[in-house]
Amino acid sequence: MAYGAVNVPGVTGAELEAVRQLAQSAKDTADAAQEAITEITTKVSAVPSQSGTLTYNGAAQTPKWNNYDPNALEIGGTQSATDAGTYQVTFTPKQGYKWEDGTTTAKTVNWSIGRANVATPAQSGSLTYTGSTQSPTWSNYDSEKMTIGGTTTGTNAGSYNATFTPKANYQFSDGTTGAKTVAWTIAKAAGSLSLNTSSLSLGAGSSMTGTITATRAGDGAISATSGNAGVATVKVSGTTITVTAVGDGSTTITVNCAAGTNHNAPGSKTVSVNVQMANPDLSKNDPATIKAAAQSGQAKNLWSVGDKTPIAINGKVGALTIKGTYYAIILGFDHNASVEGGNSIHFQIGKDASGKDIAFVDSEYLSSGSSAAFRMNTSNTNSGGWNNSYMRKTICPAFLAALPADWQNIIVACTKYSDNTGGGSDTASKVTSTQDKIWLLSEFEVQGKRSYANSAEQNYQKQYDYYKNGNSKVKYKHNDTGSACLWWLRSVYAAASSSFCHVAAGGGVSYNIAGFSLGFAPGFKVA
Repeated sequence: MAYGAVNVPGVTGAELEAVRQLAQSAKDTADAAQEAITEITTKVSAVPSQSGTLTYNGAAQTPKWNNYDPNALEIGGTQSATDAGTYQVTFTPKQGYKWEDGTTTAKTVNWSIGRANVATPAQSGSLTYTGSTQSPTWSNYDSEKMTIGGTTTGTNAGSYNATFTPKANYQFSDGTTGAKTVAWTIAKAAGSLSLNTSSLSLGAGSSMTGTITATRAGDGAISATSGNAGVATVKVSGTTITVTAVGDGSTTITVNCAAGTNHNAPGSKTVSVNVQMANPDLSKNDPATIKAAAQSGQAKNLWSVGDKTPIAINGKVGALTIKGTYYAIILGFDHNASVEGGNSIHFQIGKDASGKDIAFVDSEYLSSGSSAAFRMNTSNTNSGGWNNSYMRKTICPAFLAALPADWQNIIVACTKYSDNTGGGSDTASKVTSTQDKIWLLSEFEVQGKRSYANSAEQNYQKQYDYYKNGNSKVKYKHNDTGSACLWWLRSVYAAASSSFCHVAAGGGVSYNIAGFSLGFAPGFKVA
């Protein structure tokens, strides 16, 4: 029977067909097995991923891969890098391979290089104020790894803020990459304090006030306290400390300087203060004490108008030799201050030891004899007024010279307004000022009203408190205290060209020709 084209003797066709079918079944089974084996061996089960981590180190780096079989997969893209960042590679199944999902196209996979950690910088060491610009030294600062900003220099003591920002390949240890603010400081320098004196002597015998000048580093506020405000008080203005005497005794002024902008507070300094006040009895104070009391403005709190003090006069004044102790009386305190100056005591001679009001007279009294007599002028004229009078230019300076030196030293020039032209007309423009250490009183200063003087004088004058208070205007001859005398005033008689005003024997006002010798009762100012 034929099998296909083959006849097999002794075998039936049915038998051959059965064999053929068995062979075909075996072949089909083998093909199926081979197909199954092929399917298993060409699938890629997982997409590769980066194995472990990479951190920037300045060199090129290549990642390691999980699930990567170079026999099955072709790698592409960026396979190595240096800088921190994220990069991409591709994996493509080779011939005969495919992904688990059955695809064969390339898959993109990210890999990365992490930033390197850097520590946050901090100020290294310390800075102290020097007056110059300074910059801190930093620990953990590497300009290759971070940038610096903010305030990086300073001059004054205090706290400043710098900023640090990691560069592209770096991060702070906490993983942040933004700027961090870091404080740094300049410390205050040591303070210093010095005073221009360590002791003061105050009181009416020297000065009622004294000053202490403080010198300190920087701008710290100066303060001062008195250990005994009953002895001396203290006031501070800037770096000047003014100490004012209050009462007898000793105390200590403590001066402090607070911390300033750039300096710490230094230790305190002290000044010892000794105060010796004036005696309330005017006559028991020396001239220097009287002057100090006047200058301090304390005189009016110590003494009263009308108080008197002795002066030993010794010298020739005109034709008269004066030798003896006479008394200066207080006419007023700060008299007419707006014109004649404040912090002053105005005096007049005066009184004798018995308390009698006196004026000096010479042998030519009530006559026009000797040219050296107590006359307003050597002829009967008031031309030139008080300014050019013989009395002002000759007699008054001679009297000053007859005073003791300690009194001469404390008497100061006083601005006095008078008719300085004369000539017999009441003209306001004739009233001008002079500067006098020794002077005669004016009509208005004694009487408080105008009778015969230039009417404009009173615009610049005030009546002395001594006479305003009602004290007697009558004066007696210094050498004959039983006899009242006429005494000169510096005011011209405005209605005549020959005369000056004077105080009459009864205390009223009158006038007399300039060449007559009358009583001499000068005034002066201590300030």
